[in-house]
Amino acid sequence: MDDQLQKVLVVDDSQTNLALLKHMLRDIECRVVQAESGAEAVERARTSDFAVILLDIQMPGMNGYEAAARIKEHERSRNVPIIFITAIYQDEENVHQGYETGAVDYLFRPVDPEILTSKVKAFLQMHRQKMLLESEVEQRRNTEIALRVAEEKYRSIFERAIEGIFQCTLGGEYLEANPAMLRILGYEKMSDVVNVPALRDAHMIEEHHRRLYRELLARDGAVTNFEFRLRRCDGEVIWCSESSRLVRGVEGRDFVEGVLEDITDRKNTELELKRLATVDSLTGIANRHRFFDRLEHALALAKRYERIVAVLFVDLNDFKQVNDTYGHQAGDELLCMVAERLQQRTRESDTLARLGGDEFGILLSDVRDREGAFSVTENLLNVVREPYTVRGHELTIGATIGISFFPEDGKDPVTLISRADAAMYGAKRQGKNDYGTFGDYGLPG
Repeated sequence: MDDQLQKVLVVDDSQTNLALLKHMLRDIECRVVQAESGAEAVERARTSDFAVILLDIQMPGMNGYEAAARIKEHERSRNVPIIFITAIYQDEENVHQGYETGAVDYLFRPVDPEILTSKVKAFLQMHRQKMLLESEVEQRRNTEIALRVAEEKYRSIFERAIEGIFQCTLGGEYLEANPAMLRILGYEKMSDVVNVPALRDAHMIEEHHRRLYRELLARDGAVTNFEFRLRRCDGEVIWCSESSRLVRGVEGRDFVEGVLEDITDRKNTELELKRLATVDSLTGIANRHRFFDRLEHALALAKRYERIVAVLFVDLNDFKQVNDTYGHQAGDELLCMVAERLQQRTRESDTLARLGGDEFGILLSDVRDREGAFSVTENLLNVVREPYTVRGHELTIGATIGISFFPEDGKDPVTLISRADAAMYGAKRQGKNDYGTFGDYGLPG
């Protein structure tokens, strides 16, 4: 009974990895055959029929790329799908090399069991269909029935796939699309998609995505996991990932065939995590990391165009007394109110961030002169001094602001922030509810 099962060849020089992959495939109705080297894999592929080969790249002696090339040389194993599994060869060059040697897919360690089983099941199903078709074609060779049955079976797989599958001209005119492709684009009828000039480019929103896609396709002949924003026919914008390749047609009629997947949920989660990494969780404004990043960018532009940049270090006066008297929740609410007021007085081109505790940083990225920075500073001090109502209590606090200027006070983010901080403490020592610059207190420039 076991001999009748479809076979999956797993190739790895590590007994641990072989055992782990076999364990992941335990619930799939198939026979797992193991090989501990590239040479053994080549020999097994030439003497047995496999539905799919899971092939490790990094092996002593004959590596995965060499083994794949040798497997593809033999008539019996030439068309067996190969999925590379690797922990280190994840760069674009190695992935491209893998596809050139005949791989149909890549899995990166640590291998996700659900993804592995899903892919293996798909190839087992395709192999089962292939064996059925070969059997029927053998029985009905040279008959019209065999051709028609084969086409219908492959069409069924094409139409039932959950990913969008398509063929299109280099000019973006779809030649063929499956139902999933129509659903992704938002259309109901095939006639709305097929043979419509330049429809592909019309749905890819950003010009730089269109340009990069064409460059990659022309350079490499393929794109893998290419992410871009797509506008559906109803106007909804989604994120998509595409893997496709250039096919050389007869008489120069080249075309593109590929697979398209809607990754909107995953991409939105990824973007939200990136946003949270640069946002202060209490106030919702930028955090210290984001402030340094924006300051580095502003200094690069200032150096190129000889501009002035001002860094403001804002420290709230008597904030500890608010925490001690009314509690930390009241203090947090007050910080949010201060942040909101400062944000309203900050230009869109500038950056407000919470640097920690009751300290804020403000980057004025393009200042005409020192007086312009002083005017902004005085405005900020005035708005901070206005009374706040926190949990039924009317509170009034002030702030002290230290200022440093690029290039005279420093030419890098750490120096400028440090000297703005020093200027703030210098102003505090004078007993002012005010501001000062780095040079105001006899500090060296």
